[in-house]
Amino acid sequence: MAGIAGILGEKADRNIVDKMLQSLSHRGDAVSRIHLQSGLCAGVTSANLSAARGYGFAEDDGSAVFFDGDVYNLRSDGVSDADVALGLYRQFGRAFPGHLEGVFACAVFDDGELILARDGVGVRPLYFGKMADGSLCFASEMKALLGAAEEFFELHPKTTWSSECGVSGYVQHYPQVAMPAGFEDAAALVRDTVMDAVRRRLKDGAVGACLLSGGLDSSIIAAAANEIRPGLPAVTVGVKGAPDLENARLMAEHIGVEHRVSIYGRDDIVEAVPRAVRALESFDEDCVSGAISNLFASALAKNDTDCILSGEGGDELFGGYHLLKNLATEYERLEMMETLIDIAYNTAVQRLDRAMMANGTHYRTPFIDSGVVSLALQLPVRWKIHPNNGRFVEKYILREAFRDLLPEKIYTREKLRFSAGTGTDGLMDQIARGHVGAEDFTEEKRRTREGYLLSSPKEMWYYRLFKEHFPSPSAERLVGRWDPGK
Repeated sequence: MAGIAGILGEKADRNIVDKMLQSLSHRGDAVSRIHLQSGLCAGVTSANLSAARGYGFAEDDGSAVFFDGDVYNLRSDGVSDADVALGLYRQFGRAFPGHLEGVFACAVFDDGELILARDGVGVRPLYFGKMADGSLCFASEMKALLGAAEEFFELHPKTTWSSECGVSGYVQHYPQVAMPAGFEDAAALVRDTVMDAVRRRLKDGAVGACLLSGGLDSSIIAAAANEIRPGLPAVTVGVKGAPDLENARLMAEHIGVEHRVSIYGRDDIVEAVPRAVRALESFDEDCVSGAISNLFASALAKNDTDCILSGEGGDELFGGYHLLKNLATEYERLEMMETLIDIAYNTAVQRLDRAMMANGTHYRTPFIDSGVVSLALQLPVRWKIHPNNGRFVEKYILREAFRDLLPEKIYTREKLRFSAGTGTDGLMDQIARGHVGAEDFTEEKRRTREGYLLSSPKEMWYYRLFKEHFPSPSAERLVGRWDPGK
């Protein structure tokens, strides 16, 4: 919904903050506002999605909020998301983020203190750092801090940072969910909870399409959205012959919606890679490959809408990754699922956020709804990764919850990475060989200055592009690994 940036201290200069916001204009360019107060200069560059979302800024009685996100707390008509955040800050102080229901990154300035906060999963990004003279700065993306901060850090999920107290955690107040004892009742509750999450995200009328890969998660979101608002178009991308194209076509025909498709090729990918790395702010090969596909998807969606629904989060919450099946015990699977949720902020959801926002396409993630998260965390592991005739079925309870809305081929489809489903992965390996030869990808050259062991020639290519845009050691240290085994 917005890009936010600011400086607290002697360097709180309007011209500097304006340049920071200009570098974030892809996150929202309908309204830009800069606020000056008691040593603070901060601002918002925001989209115009709906009255419920607002423009990312609220102030009252000397306090100000700069807000990026979508929250779904109950409120009166005319009360924006930033207003909700300010009201909860008034009520709960620094613990206010735990009471916000949705995804967000925000800054609160009150009585000389700057407080930064990020949602429990870390869907919306936020970085902070210190300038040469000791002034404090923050921004939605790293690129806005380049040249301003000597060193910068990423605010972690479920965390606040205060100019007076430093980093603190907060307790997320998830909705109370009574877990049914039986599988069928639990599956019915999963369906109701996901449907409610989709309904909340459609309520303000901003969503104009669904991102549809033809995989289980995106198909469920598209089917659920069609039940609530029939006819919402589907958006699919891929290289010619990619598995996603046929599966998405099948799903779109099944629910009877318009299907918008973009087919791209080798030359398109080569051209997109440098932009993908810069937009993503990462060189992790799994993240970059997915970001390339998402860049094409967000560009296609932008032709018709500023906001789409995404199935992101289903794999982390419902056990969708194949590596979970290879673990020996349910305890190990649970531990790995928790790890995948914990690292999603700078892997899976970072890929989604940066690639969507790079084209000014806003996104909503019903699976990362506070009610869905609360329920999913309590589901027994075997209901997610279900043993069946000597093999495991991933996301079993999610499949069963929506089985009647899906074609049989989609219901039984195994997990396939987005970049693999679109066909991007296969081409990337070939393309990378033209940029990094075997003589370059040697053992002594694979380790970066900050200690990352590059996994492949294509990741070495991504790394070189990354360093062109982000030479600061701070930037490299913030790159996450999607695959915990690398």
